[in-house]
Order: sequence, then structure tokens, then C-alpha cells
Amino acid sequence: MEDILEKPSEDKLSLLMEQQNKLLDQQNILLQQLIELENANPFEECLLDGEQILVKDLFRDEIRNGFLVTVNQKRIWNIQLNILAEIDRICKKHGINYFACRGTLLGAVRHKGFVPWNDDLDIAMLRPDYENFKRVVKQEIKDCYFVDAWHDYKFEDEEKVLPDKSFLQFVTKQQRKTYPDRWPFWVMMKIKDNRTTFIQYRDRPHVHQGIWVDIFPLDPVPPFSNAQQQKIFEIESLLFKTAISPAAAIKALQENKVLALDKNSVEQYIKLPHSKKALALDLFAYKNFAKSDFVGHIRGHILGEKPLAFKWENFEEVVYLPFEEINLPVPRGYEDCLTTQYGDWHKPIIFENHAIAASADISYRDFFKGIKL
Repeated sequence: MEDILEKPSEDKLSLLMEQQNKLLDQQNILLQQLIELENANPFEECLLDGEQILVKDLFRDEIRNGFLVTVNQKRIWNIQLNILAEIDRICKKHGINYFACRGTLLGAVRHKGFVPWNDDLDIAMLRPDYENFKRVVKQEIKDCYFVDAWHDYKFEDEEKVLPDKSFLQFVTKQQRKTYPDRWPFWVMMKIKDNRTTFIQYRDRPHVHQGIWVDIFPLDPVPPFSNAQQQKIFEIESLLFKTAISPAAAIKALQENKVLALDKNSVEQYIKLPHSKKALALDLFAYKNFAKSDFVGHIRGHILGEKPLAFKWENFEEVVYLPFEEINLPVPRGYEDCLTTQYGDWHKPIIFENHAIAASADISYRDFFKGIKL
């Protein structure tokens, strides 16, 4: 009886305390694991390497403004916002301004995020910022992204005059015939994700067709109050139209028509491959950029395709608006810009998407494997 009632020794007490502490530590570890499991997102493994969640309720279908937005669409949006985050990083490093434009600006103002039926993301830069960005982007951009600029294309009939370079995308005679003034004649660049699919053209499996962000340069556009700027624009128009159709410029020279440049300059320009024509136009626009009454994307004004002229003063300052889970830079005069482009922009109008097939999980290369064209 005395042995049973005997008090435990200090050694036994110390051992019991040590065992109890170990049990408490294991219990705390289990509790922490349970908390982490409860808070974990079961879909995070679906994200691409390094992809941040920048879209609201990314892994849930929902109705926005009476329009069904699927998880797949949100994943595409999320990839675009991650591309934008990389653009933003480079711009901040090099002191470059950019603005949301077109449907993305409309979404920021009207929806605080993407327009529910829109599938792309558009930004714009005044020409000096655009050229500075173009100068640094290929050295700065992460390996998972691709810079698709309008000057990085080689036409089939230029093989003899332009050495093969891996960064140049190939354009066949048939593709030029199908889209004579469309591709690649958008004066702009796109940043694309190599790991994704965003198909516009089924006949071009060799061309990069990953999810993209559009970047448009803004240049002085009509109407001009300055005669010198009008002359500059006429030269830009000649350079652009000659890039699209050298044959038209050759015919104009043969007929002795008055052109914005002298005959010798036009003849030399005609001989250049497309990539050098495009770079020459960009450089001319950059060197002659000056404050004007209006700015816009010059393609529309040169070809007469819905030309838009935005007031210069709208772009004199960057302001920020909430957009999904980020703050998006927009021009100070964003409402005036929207009115210029859409008229009554408060009234929703559903427009067509760009992609005929899109995926945030499958690369465009894998998409084209096994497809008979």
C-alpha cells in the first residue's frame, strides 16, 4: 500500500512532463495542418508556374450582367492579367507609362473588371513610351512570354533578301492573299504566353498563337492644326501603304504621281523587306512625335477604318481604377475616351470574341498537333 501511495521521483516527473510536451507539440502540428487544409485552394495546382490569382472568384462560374462567365474564361483573363503584371514590372523599372484602352478601359469604368463577353486585354502607350518599351522588352521579359511585334515577320518572297532569323515569323503568299492588308499590318505588338492557346487563324500553326495582351502605340492623328504635323502624317501614310502594297507605290512612281517623299527615297524603301519597312515607319513616327490636338492608332486613320481621334489632354496624367483584383492605369480623361470610341458607353453592346479556340492549360503547339489543315 505504501508503494502505491509513494510519490513519483523527480526523474519520473521530468519524464512525464517531457512526454506530455511532445504530445502537445504533435497536437499543435496536426491542428496547424488541419487549418492549412481548410484554407487551401484545391484548384491551385491548376495554375501555371508563377501564375498569380488576379481575377475575382477565379475557380467559380458566375453570371455577370446577365452573361455566363465560365471558369475557362476567367482562367484566360487571369493569364492576361499575369502578362499585364509582367508588362507593368518592366514599365515601372524603366519609367514607362501605359493606359488601359478599348474594351479593357470600358470594363474598368463600367464593370470594375473585364467586360463579361470580352476575351482580350488592351493597353496603349504614347509613341515615345512604346518605343522605349520595345527597346527593352525582349531583354527583360520572362522566358514563358513571347514578344510578337508587327516588324517581326518575314514574307515568303523575301527569303533571298532577308537571312533566316528565329524571331521572325513566316508569312506565305497564300496567307498574304487571304488577308492582304490585315496580317501582320497592325502597327502594334502583343505579349503572348508560350504555354497557352488563343487561336485566331487555323491555317497558321507555325505562328505563335498563345493568350496575349495587345499594346497599341498612340501617335498624332487628324485633324491637325499644324501644317508640319499634317506633312508628317502624310509621310507615315505613304510608308504604311507601301508596306502593305509595294506594287501600288511602284505604279504611282511610274505614273509620276506626287508623293509625300522624293522618288529615290520611295524606291529605296520599296526594296526593304517587310521587317525593315515596319521598323522604319516606327522610327520615323518616334523621331517626329510631338504634342498635337489628337492622338490615336494611325492604322485606322490611314486606311479609313473607324478612325478614332482622342484628345491629347486625356493622356497627360495616369489615374488608377479597380479592375478585378488589381488597380489598372487609365487615362485621366477616361470618360471622354470612352465616349469618343463607343458613344453611349453606358449601354452594353455584345461584341464578338477574337479566339475561335482558347485554353489556359494547353499550348498552341499542342493544340495543332494532329490537326489536319
